[in-house]
Amino acid sequence: MMALLRIADVLHQFCKHVSRIGSWLLLVLIAVIVFDVITRKFGFAREFVENGPLGGVFSPTKLQELEWHLHAVIFLMSFGFAYLHGTHVRVDLWREKRRERSRAVIELLAILLLAMPYCGILVFYAWDFVVTSYQQGEGSPALTGLPNRWIIKSFLLFGVVILFAALISTLIRLVAFLTGSDTVRERARDSLVMVRVDDAGSQPAEQGIQ
Repeated sequence: MMALLRIADVLHQFCKHVSRIGSWLLLVLIAVIVFDVITRKFGFAREFVENGPLGGVFSPTKLQELEWHLHAVIFLMSFGFAYLHGTHVRVDLWREKRRERSRAVIELLAILLLAMPYCGILVFYAWDFVVTSYQQGEGSPALTGLPNRWIIKSFLLFGVVILFAALISTLIRLVAFLTGSDTVRERARDSLVMVRVDDAGSQPAEQGIQ
């Protein structure tokens, strides 16, 4: 069982590193937004860019599309790690009053019956979504927009893979928590934020794997 928990830790770290890369893209997004605002609000800056050699590269349309592309990439790269840290919104007042073991059973069933089938459906349709975009050479409908839309669409597949890795990691820990020895259960519990209950009966802040 400890070997399985080590696999869960590896998957956890994988999601963490991908999310960290995505977090650095926030700086890129901020820079693009600031540059877009400056070139829109200040005429001399706009003229300097438009008349320069990179005027076509930094067109307002390209900048706007790059902004929402980066938003999507950051979200999708962080989706799995956010689940591992229990930061997704949960509207489950009934579950919140249950004990840790009951929570673990609920989470395990939800992963097997809902989350994993949902990921499978997403992969099935997203693959065709990306392939069709690539084969058609899809680009922005705007003449000065970004080309190669298949690149941004492929991040949907990548994001689902990250989420699936997070689900597998959690599933392993749930099984260990429900069926393992006391030592195994305690080790698994440390990273199961959605299961743990503190002394006051509320969900604790994430500690998990550093």
